Amino acid sequence: MELWIGAINLGFLYAFMTIGIFITFRVYDFPDITVDGSFTTGAAVAAVLITAGIHPIPAVAAAFFLAAAAGAITALIHTRFNVNGLLAGILVMTGLYSVNLHVMGRSNIPLLNETTLFTHLESLNPGLPSEIWICLCLAIVMAVLWIGVSLFFKTDLGITMRITGNNPIMAAANGVNVNLMKMLGIALANGFVGVSGGLVAQYQGFADIGMGIGTVVIGLASVIIGEAVLKRRSITIKILSVFIGSIIFRFMIAFALFVGMNPIDMKLLTAIFVLLTLVASKSVSGKKGMKGPIDSLRKRVTAQNKIVLSTGAAIVIFVGGFIGFRYMGQDPAATSKMFKIGLLQVSDNGLLNITRDSFVEEMKRIGYEEGRNCRIYLENANGDLAAVSSILDKFIMEKVDIIVPISTACTQTAVNRVKDRPIVFATVANPFIIGTGKSETDHLPNVTGVYGWVPMDEMLSMVKKIVPGKIKVGSIWDQAQSNSVFNVENLRKAAEADGEVAFVGNNIANSSEVYQAALGLVNKGIDAFVLSPDNIVYSAFESVVKAARPKKIPIAVSDVERLSDGALLAYGYDYTISGVQAAHLVDRILKGEDPGKMPFERYRKVTIGINLRVAEEMGLQIPDEVMAKATCMIGKDGSKIEIK
Repeated sequence: MELWIGAINLGFLYAFMTIGIFITFRVYDFPDITVDGSFTTGAAVAAVLITAGIHPIPAVAAAFFLAAAAGAITALIHTRFNVNGLLAGILVMTGLYSVNLHVMGRSNIPLLNETTLFTHLESLNPGLPSEIWICLCLAIVMAVLWIGVSLFFKTDLGITMRITGNNPIMAAANGVNVNLMKMLGIALANGFVGVSGGLVAQYQGFADIGMGIGTVVIGLASVIIGEAVLKRRSITIKILSVFIGSIIFRFMIAFALFVGMNPIDMKLLTAIFVLLTLVASKSVSGKKGMKGPIDSLRKRVTAQNKIVLSTGAAIVIFVGGFIGFRYMGQDPAATSKMFKIGLLQVSDNGLLNITRDSFVEEMKRIGYEEGRNCRIYLENANGDLAAVSSILDKFIMEKVDIIVPISTACTQTAVNRVKDRPIVFATVANPFIIGTGKSETDHLPNVTGVYGWVPMDEMLSMVKKIVPGKIKVGSIWDQAQSNSVFNVENLRKAAEADGEVAFVGNNIANSSEVYQAALGLVNKGIDAFVLSPDNIVYSAFESVVKAARPKKIPIAVSDVERLSDGALLAYGYDYTISGVQAAHLVDRILKGEDPGKMPFERYRKVTIGINLRVAEEMGLQIPDEVMAKATCMIGKDGSKIEIK
């Protein structure tokens, strides 16, 4: 039940965004990609104000106005400077990335312990399950919004906006300021998108710099799905179709999770569905000008709709039958005795995969055999933060005994949404900044886990032993990754405390910027690269090597897996231990221990690696003190040497 109610709630919250897409896409036929940025703007503004003590309602209102301002800028660039609408949206969306980071001050703002709109709603709960109560409240809000927006588009201003979008030449001939109407409409649309972002941030318990990615596609899909369900007759029905489309889209995601489909496949199917529907709609509209009875055309379209719906129904029945057959074949007595564990990771990342695999292996070694006495649900959100909530709802529906979120993002959502069962997190750098607790022993009653940030001071000390004297170290990081920012700040403090180390750094936003950022640091005369954990930087690690090699600048990394790729020194955690420790915490809870009384655990195994081949190429002599601490090496011939 939680999976489907959660889908409805997300559908309601994203309906504000879908209304914005409807205004730009259907009313103005304007391809506005600004929404990918203004959605995050709304979340950022609302989160910052709420954490500052502002009531959530005026915080959401502020989100509306700032997001609307972003839309107005897009419209201004388009109308005043005659820039293509799509390009104008891309320019503003790109700029909003930096603006949103400045507004937030960091890449992620937790709202777990803040008073949000949903906190106020829960205080009025007469005793219903939380999600159902929220659903009822949002249904009332949606009804009011539907009536309000429908009435607005029937006013003189609303009709003028619709006429402007439908036939700007005729509107101009009748004295309408077309550019002003377009600016007003696009601003209004992005304002609604900002409200959606602000509400979603409060619902999921945090605002994140990457939460708006793909918003425009989700909105388009929802609009088109709604139009396929309800015929477009009056403006009232059109607006209603927007709400229905938003809910159906979230049901599609929930159903995909229910049948075991990977969420990333859902995005591909959504894109294909939108494309086919757009092509079909263009074909139908192209025939409207042809001679022939209108009724005949309508019958053809109706027949096509029936075929599509029949096919869809057949697929649903087939899949549902398959699921029913699969579960009917199981022995209820056997399944009831099994422990159910829901493991969730935010993306397909090397460190997260290592944690996941080591967890599964350690659980098996302890004695939890898949299919015999336990079932481990392995889910991957593939970077879709909205999918994280749906996956958690699926776990609740499956009545899992324990939830194991891997990564900060998954943990943040899990501790906000799940209160009635244990949570054991893994591979989280700093669980305290996301509100899981104040210390290792003072934390949420249903939460425990494994964490640890790289000891950047010790890493820098190791670098100084290899490159002695006064040195300048350079680092590259993605400002959007809170863990990266946290680790780099620790490196900066360590450099300041040392007195003989100068620190310089460059920010990047994507992997294509890594090489240029590395070259910039090389030109500043750095003596060594010191890289903290960062997914984007390590995905383009070869670019750092390429920039450093001509100047024989050594590279120290925290990702041990990158030692053989050209780094001189690796100092960091073996994330296998994260999965192993998490497995033992899960075992203790399944045997009856209270997670609230179990302290958080730090990673127990640090790996120090030396690449002797790189040292020889650079003419560096590795001190005996460093060699003695090494736990693994790359030999001069490039072979890996394990030290026990």
